[in-house]
Amino acid sequence: MTQLHCPKCGLPLDPTRHGDLVFDGQVWCLHCQVYDARLLESRSISELQSWTDRICQAFNQEPVRLEHDPAFLPDPQKYWDGATFLLAEADHGRRSIMLHPPGHRLVTLCHELAHLFTGQDHTETWALTFAALTAWVKARL
Repeated sequence: MTQLHCPKCGLPLDPTRHGDLVFDGQVWCLHCQVYDARLLESRSISELQSWTDRICQAFNQEPVRLEHDPAFLPDPQKYWDGATFLLAEADHGRRSIMLHPPGHRLVTLCHELAHLFTGQDHTETWALTFAALTAWVKARL
């Protein structure tokens, strides 16, 4: 198994610490790359579903259904687990993604789609897939 390294500074990267990384074409450390702001903008479920459909088609994947929290409360504390915000959850069996309001972003969508496409948690394969999906989306914004 190869280990990921930042392509600019060479720092070893751990996909399980994905909050400290940037996935955009390659996997980068936070010191060497930042996300395009458009990937971080909050978007509607219908727009995110449209992106999901396009991504699945482009990457020859079966469709993925997006769901949103039917009990949504405009209280961000609802999604705080004590250490971080709960953004989304991929359901491999149902091939769906539950997006919570803090995660209504393209970067979160790519993160969860990478889980479904690879069937893996935060592995090197998942990280490289996440990076490829993000780059594909960014090129079409």
